[in-house]
Amino acid sequence: MEMNIETSRIPDPFPCQVWEPADMEEAMMIKRQYGANAAFVAGGTLLRTQWEGGIVSKHEHLIRLDTIADLRGIDESERHIHIGALTRLRECGADMYIANHGATLYEACRHIAAPSIRNQATIGGNIASAVGDAIPALLVHNASLHWADIGSEVDLIQQDIVDWLDVVKSGRRSLHAILMGIVLEKQSTEHQQEITFFRKIGRREAFTPSLVTVAFRAMVDPLGYFSQVRIAAGGGSGIAMRLSRCEQLLEGNRYHAEMITSIALLANEDFVTYSDPFASEQYRQQTAGNLLAAGLWESIHSQIERR
Repeated sequence: MEMNIETSRIPDPFPCQVWEPADMEEAMMIKRQYGANAAFVAGGTLLRTQWEGGIVSKHEHLIRLDTIADLRGIDESERHIHIGALTRLRECGADMYIANHGATLYEACRHIAAPSIRNQATIGGNIASAVGDAIPALLVHNASLHWADIGSEVDLIQQDIVDWLDVVKSGRRSLHAILMGIVLEKQSTEHQQEITFFRKIGRREAFTPSLVTVAFRAMVDPLGYFSQVRIAAGGGSGIAMRLSRCEQLLEGNRYHAEMITSIALLANEDFVTYSDPFASEQYRQQTAGNLLAAGLWESIHSQIERR
């Protein structure tokens, strides 16, 4: 077992030790040894944002995960799309497997932050933040997350993203777990049209999180009836959530123009968010409703024009 150690070359009044494990077992062994004094890092964009914002203190030890080849890449099986946690956002936003079977995620990864950030940031880091803009898109695709966690030995855990977010909200999240990958299930679109969209409002492109992010996915049959409706919202430092009342408004029903106004009003009530110096809770709720209404109107009329 070989393990490389290097000292950060970045001038810093608080220099840290950077570890380069050869595999996941080594990475977890180092984390077990140094605990809260060590942090996992891949693209590094999340940690940089947290350090600059004073959200977390700089760690004495950084454990690089980008040295572990098994955590990168996108593969297709008969029923699933498998995305390695260290796959760059740029790669996810250019991959045809994801475009064909995870269209909302594909669109999200093309619009998270600035291009220079997407070249460096990983989808795993975006998820591990628990507030990343990819999370609403993963919610509407019913994604599952594959983790390795530290026990007496390495435990492999699979969780639906909804369940994982519930764990995060309850404060029971393991700080030692490594996200290994994301799995999207393929779904048949036979005799139906898939409608998907991703919308966000932010202060600027680079490191600041979006103020509001919404994601939408549904099937529409030739008569205009909705099924398999999934709607999610998030943004800022809030935890993303499914908007169940908005989903119920559409599920099993035929599209009509009044739905546009209704979904905007329901989202305003359904979306549990927060206020901060940049935006009030009411602003975020109204914006989520407006983004959903505009996205639904555009998607439906685009579908009509293609017929």
